[in-house]
Amino acid sequence: MTLQTYNPDQLDRLTLRMLDLAAILRQMANRSREHGIADFPLHDKKALEWCINLEQWAQKTQADLEVRILQQKSDRRSRGASH
Repeated sequence: MTLQTYNPDQLDRLTLRMLDLAAILRQMANRSREHGIADFPLHDKKALEWCINLEQWAQKTQADLEVRILQQKSDRRSRGASH
């Protein structure tokens, strides 16, 4: 994996891509209900694996961000105390 720096706007764009995918799946569920399709064959193994990997990635990334925030707060406090 390539490590890239992201600003809040880039995070928002990534989030919107994921929301678009979720919206497609929700639309499929609703269309299935509307048309009385009780079951629909779907190759889901890879998608479920990707979801697990994305969940783990998001949790690790969130934890990394929280560490960065705490470090920044600590740095600010130490600079404030030295003045």
